[in-house]
Amino acid sequence: MLSKTKTKTQAQPKSEVGAKVATLPKKKMRFVDRKLSKGLGEAVAKRTILRTSEAGVLETWADVAHRVALGNSQLIKDQEQQKLEYELLRKHIANASLLLSGRHLQHGDETQPNRNMEVFTNCSTASSSFVLFYLLLNGSGVGRAYDDDLMVVNWDYMPIVRCVLDEKHADFQWGIDESVREARHKYKAAHWFEVPDTREGWAQAVEKIETMAFDKKYKEELLILDFSKVRPRGAKIGGMQNRPASGPRPLMNAIEKVTTVKAAGLSAWKQTIFVDHYLSECVLVGGARRAARIAVKTWTDSGIFDFISIKKGGFLWSANNSVAVDDKFWKQKSQHSQKVLEAVLQASYFDKTGEPGFVNQHKLVQNDEGFDGYLDGKYAQSKKYQPMKRTVVMMAEVAKRASSKYYTQIPNPCGEITLNMLGGYCVIADVVPYFAPDVDAAEEAFRVATRALMRVNTMDCLYTREVKRTNRIGVGMTGMHEYAWNAFGLAFREVIDEKKAKDFWMTLSRFKRAVIDEAEKYAKVLKVAVPHTNTTIKPAGTTSKLFSLSEGAHLPALREYIRWVQFRSDDPLVAKYGKMGYPVKELRSYPGTTVVGFPTQPEICKLGMNHKLVTAGEATPEEQYQWLMLLEKYWIVGVDEQGNPLTEDTGNQVSYTLKYDPEKVSYKEFSKMVTKYQPLIKTCSVMPQISATAYEYQPEEAVTIGQFMEVVNEIQDEDDVLEDISLDHLKCDSGACPI
Repeated sequence: MLSKTKTKTQAQPKSEVGAKVATLPKKKMRFVDRKLSKGLGEAVAKRTILRTSEAGVLETWADVAHRVALGNSQLIKDQEQQKLEYELLRKHIANASLLLSGRHLQHGDETQPNRNMEVFTNCSTASSSFVLFYLLLNGSGVGRAYDDDLMVVNWDYMPIVRCVLDEKHADFQWGIDESVREARHKYKAAHWFEVPDTREGWAQAVEKIETMAFDKKYKEELLILDFSKVRPRGAKIGGMQNRPASGPRPLMNAIEKVTTVKAAGLSAWKQTIFVDHYLSECVLVGGARRAARIAVKTWTDSGIFDFISIKKGGFLWSANNSVAVDDKFWKQKSQHSQKVLEAVLQASYFDKTGEPGFVNQHKLVQNDEGFDGYLDGKYAQSKKYQPMKRTVVMMAEVAKRASSKYYTQIPNPCGEITLNMLGGYCVIADVVPYFAPDVDAAEEAFRVATRALMRVNTMDCLYTREVKRTNRIGVGMTGMHEYAWNAFGLAFREVIDEKKAKDFWMTLSRFKRAVIDEAEKYAKVLKVAVPHTNTTIKPAGTTSKLFSLSEGAHLPALREYIRWVQFRSDDPLVAKYGKMGYPVKELRSYPGTTVVGFPTQPEICKLGMNHKLVTAGEATPEEQYQWLMLLEKYWIVGVDEQGNPLTEDTGNQVSYTLKYDPEKVSYKEFSKMVTKYQPLIKTCSVMPQISATAYEYQPEEAVTIGQFMEVVNEIQDEDDVLEDISLDHLKCDSGACPI
């Protein structure tokens, strides 16, 4: 049913000069057990977070707050402190003033102390294909540097690989699969490996291939991978809240594709990028998420031009590609640097994909103290995963090469975290100061988040040595534009006026200093290293959608739009939403994936901003770059109470996708814009805002008011969907139509 209460806005002063500022905050907050946004928020929560009991009862958001706070606080041994931290965490999560990332919200419960840290990490890097695959299987986004000097494996030397399956296995297909019985009869001299029914087992299968290729002596020998122990398609995965398993076939198919790079005449880095793509294709993690990757290559590499153009035509879509550059690249006018710059700009603009992007490696926080200790190759070991002895030799060679590089840091897939390219993690949270009753409560949320993330870093993981060395965390924010308007009365174009918005920016730096202070204090309590980096702003896609907030640092994409959410095609929710009248379509480019469209009206559209509201498509590129530079100054680096920059940069990065309209921005203007502003910030994706790109799937679809209402009217459960859609704001009041 439509909400009958109209949004109350503050009376506007008759004159700007000397007028009394409207009462702030515009919308008063208090601690509550907040409700998920109807429609999209509930859909995202049901797909990735909410659990169903054996009795069929679905969790509430308050239930999520309880179990997540319980799991995290149990990482503390002291019972009194455990209880205190539980209460603070539960309070802020239930109120949505603290949103630990979706990884924590999905997996967090009383079993957390006994689980591996990988399932709680958003970001990671890898320098070997089997490790990259293992991290993807754990749901982590993975970055990898494909520099020529880091490629120690020549995949031409991989063994001859055969994937077999017991004929009694539920997924066995006669005429397609090779049975174990047939293989035993046919292959008398072969290396056999029975693939265990675990994430670790799948990674071990790839490890066998990769290490044998590294050894260069098994090229003509057979490796048989027996998948008979892997549970069949549709079986429940306990560690994924009983979501359905994919069965062995996706990995069997992926490995068959991996074998095609052998003798294909490719250079080592190009072989590896194809191998990693094929492995990423099969990662669906029980239907909860797809693989997320970033591929980075330094601008001085001989193969850089092949890298720049390698995705043209829609190939190798599983990774975001970026060229790693430094201050020399931007300052010098050498023939090579100018040629690379022009190639990147042309690919990004004319291919209409925004790729490859730029990573300013010289701006990423790098602390190499203790890094040489990895030369023994034992930097990727945990209680759950122990690489083979020969694998350690391979990894020692990678470490040797990595340690000789001047820059050893690359970002994670979304660009908000700086990580050791050899291997590392970051755990992330979003604080929502918009939902905090006051600035002190908001600061408390930032401090609580800092401690919670540092506790996660005490868990067992593959990169334990790197975690102990750097202890990286990423405390971020989301709903920032709502907060600026509600607490300070500032819209976007006022916020980027540094003098006018001084109070806002100094408040952000107060929060930054609180994070630093809490990290230093808590490091002494836990007897761990002070985090090398502590603040960030991540995309916040999942967490923001739960409460219809603007996502991370991003402006709202649109005022009202259709948000397309990915599901596995056999997920029961797909049929349910289709029956209720939600638009549903299956993706051709990614078989087995279906998207459901949700009519969405962001929270920011309900705050009475009227003509002051600026969407991503309405902000100029220059305005958005100014916003990024201010965020880096006040939140990533931070300033003291007098406004002076802090002496040490302990920030990560801001994940931001800057949209421009290619119909309005010419290539010459685009080139000038990127060349001028990109050297000034750490990372930023610059993407065209067009109705159809080289990719089939678009998360947000712009619609007219008529199209929006047409979708709304088709939906059967109007009481739920329309409860959070205020039709008053769809009207063209005061001469400015918001659509």
